[in-house]
Amino acid sequence: MEEREAGRAKKKCPANSFPVMLPDVISVLVYLQEADGGVQVLIYGDEGPLRLPRKKIGGDEEGDTITTTTIKARDTSLTALAQSIAAAAAGLPPPPRLPQLLQVTKVFDPLTARHYQHYVFAFPLDAVAWSKVEVGPGLQKTSLEKLRTSSVERREVVGLVERIACRVPGAQLREVSPGMLWQGGDTTQAHEGAAEGQTMEELLRSPGYREQDIELIFGAFVRYSYPYITACFADVNQLLIDLGWLGMERDIFRALDRQQTGELSLEDFVQGIVAMDPMTAHGKRPGEIRSRYIFKVYDRDNDNVLKEEDVQRLVRDVATYQGQDLTTGVFKERTKAAMEVFSASESKAVSLESFLCAIGTLQFRGTSLLFRASTAIIPHLVCKYGLISARRKSQQRDSLSKSQGSPRSLKRLRKDASSPVPSTNNTTNDSPKPENNHTAEDGNGDKRVDGSVGIMEVDQAPMEAHMQSLSSNSQASIPLSDGAFQSPASRPYTLAQHTVKVRRSGQIIDTQLLLDMERAGEVSDTGFDVEESPIPLDKAAMVSASRTARHFDRYLSVDAFNTKSLPNELVSALRFFEHGRKDKPPLDWGEVDLVKLGQYIISLCAGIRAIFESEPRMLVLSSPCYILGDLHGNYRDLICFEKALWRIGPHLTPSNFLFLGDYVDRGEFGIEVVTYLFAQKLQAPTKFFMLRGNHEVRDIQKVFTFHRQCLSKFGESLGQSVWEAVNNAFDHMPLAAVIDEQIFCIHGGIPNIEGGLSELEKIPCPLRNPEVESDLAWQVMWNDPIAPEDITDTVVEQLSQNHGFAHNAKRNTACVFNRTAFVSFLQKNGLTHVVRAHEVKQSGFEIQQGGQLMTVFSSSHYCGGSNEAACILLDNRRIRAIRIDTS
Repeated sequence: MEEREAGRAKKKCPANSFPVMLPDVISVLVYLQEADGGVQVLIYGDEGPLRLPRKKIGGDEEGDTITTTTIKARDTSLTALAQSIAAAAAGLPPPPRLPQLLQVTKVFDPLTARHYQHYVFAFPLDAVAWSKVEVGPGLQKTSLEKLRTSSVERREVVGLVERIACRVPGAQLREVSPGMLWQGGDTTQAHEGAAEGQTMEELLRSPGYREQDIELIFGAFVRYSYPYITACFADVNQLLIDLGWLGMERDIFRALDRQQTGELSLEDFVQGIVAMDPMTAHGKRPGEIRSRYIFKVYDRDNDNVLKEEDVQRLVRDVATYQGQDLTTGVFKERTKAAMEVFSASESKAVSLESFLCAIGTLQFRGTSLLFRASTAIIPHLVCKYGLISARRKSQQRDSLSKSQGSPRSLKRLRKDASSPVPSTNNTTNDSPKPENNHTAEDGNGDKRVDGSVGIMEVDQAPMEAHMQSLSSNSQASIPLSDGAFQSPASRPYTLAQHTVKVRRSGQIIDTQLLLDMERAGEVSDTGFDVEESPIPLDKAAMVSASRTARHFDRYLSVDAFNTKSLPNELVSALRFFEHGRKDKPPLDWGEVDLVKLGQYIISLCAGIRAIFESEPRMLVLSSPCYILGDLHGNYRDLICFEKALWRIGPHLTPSNFLFLGDYVDRGEFGIEVVTYLFAQKLQAPTKFFMLRGNHEVRDIQKVFTFHRQCLSKFGESLGQSVWEAVNNAFDHMPLAAVIDEQIFCIHGGIPNIEGGLSELEKIPCPLRNPEVESDLAWQVMWNDPIAPEDITDTVVEQLSQNHGFAHNAKRNTACVFNRTAFVSFLQKNGLTHVVRAHEVKQSGFEIQQGGQLMTVFSSSHYCGGSNEAACILLDNRRIRAIRIDTS
């Protein structure tokens, strides 16, 4: 357990990148058929695993591939390539005899939407030629009998040699695709008591996976097992560590290896990975599958029984995950009680049947916390491998760029410092007033949370839907090669794939694909491809993945209205928290299992972190846009804003929403505010945007309340994990935004920098300790406009010496700035206004600097005061302050 917790702390999300092409592979089996029927094999490996000589076709890894710049299909053949590989390995001229094609494996890679082939050729040598083979470094001659007992890269190599020894004619043809997971039959190894195929199907449906999610997992397996169709421990060791199993990798792998072959088949890998997903239910058939895995994890000697020491570890781990620190006496009592529940008081050994019975009848509780990865599987794989259709999307963007020319950039962000800036300050002669005629630019099985359940089961939506929208459709800026930004106005309009039905209250009650309406004759011509377009959402997960021509991205926006998605389930949970009932007051969790809730928040944070990481440090947005300031754990006011501004949800509200930071501390419900905003951001990443405030920092939270709230709500251990997960997401947050190329938005204030706004993109990400790692970020989060009462002789002197900036004595950190610094900042960067938060205002907002600087505060009655809550609306070239009635 200790090692695993350390692994959780060290784990970092890998950089998001497009999937790598998997080239075809040719392996060769050079052998001698002995008179007595034995076989001698030429094989690589003297210390590590043994493998056949092989080369990749079309790769570029030095020393492991064939250069294809001069090799074309019309110039050579697979046979000739195989002969050259065999000759190089044996140190002889190419074998004169034609090779035998032993095996062809065709594997579909959904991450690049193409197949790769692995060809295995066999080359027989006679005794004379065999004697001339010189064994070089890393090469050896091995008999079949020794090969069977040696460490080989895959047991498949032994099988190929056995085919030669038995003189099996013809080639073995194999095809591997995601459809195998749904078809059952010989390809599905079901658990005892479960029908083949049905077990896998029920398990895959449990966490809410859709077909493209399964393809993403399949694509990961293809990479781990390449170029074979099984994965060994060395292949998946790092993945297990990434998922939080540091120190337990061997136990987890042994549990996944159901046939105890030392290798994972496709079904072994997928079933095990899905079973450990935090979103997979621990009830019914999926719960039984998970319980079998738990049994295997703790059965370390693999004798199919749990001994008393195994049960001790089980009891200790359950207590640890529940945040309990057991005394020695209590620990012994619980172990003894567990042995009795498992019907092992006399035999001192627990069978699998008695283990499953005790869990299924709820005599032993707490196993739902075990065999859980530290992060949701789909977000992790999206972060690691990119998107299923990333390559196709990249091609579409390239095509769009060629057809439309270079996207429009932020011209004002590149203006010279001498360029004038419109100003509304009547007293500044060198800053003319803005014109009024600006024209807009193109511009347990019950999936619910209540006191009767005790455990909240949440399904998860496909994460690549949200990441894909960021990669192609985000309002956030897209950096270009010349450092410019693509304006949102340069993106073409596309037709949404669905229509929704909404009640008068704003509740969405139905979602229907336009394609279905076209088929039914309700609409005439949508322009969608009827043959290639996907079937309805509720059936998509049940169809064979072999239909690879589907364009899944055509209905990804429906995810926002999928009630079983992770963000929507958490929003539903927050609705339960918000409303009072007979058995609980409003703004109370009642009897909800907070341990399970904490685990889901951790999974939510993993997904949101990946989205923040994909965004630039300075967002480029367009109006209309609502801007909200500090919330400080005020969940009541946040819901008031929801009902006033996005009652039917952000996807159906024709506006962007920008939050300027300080979501936690001071108020009672920091974790609920963060969970709500993260959930909305996850399902509407191109509508909801969040900047980092000065309270999204660990040291500040320890001084104030958020850290204590997490520990109090979830317990010492889980609370610390939730707190770290939230802050890991904070570390990746953007720090600033520009709206309509003119309105600069930050949490604190303008920074004292010599360069332009492009300097913001140099701020590191992640940023764990901004005070130490980036002075620029610290200023953006902490700076204030100077107040008249704070001006002293010392401050005046500092202002004159530092171009309008001075030490912020009130906060004892960062800077204050005056009118001179403010106007200079606007002129240098081609801006007209600044909107910031950071300071409580009695009316919820304040206007300064001749109408060009607005402060907005969105938490009423802050720290027991009487202030109002407000927001800013940018629309139709107007800046409007809106106060919200939160009474």
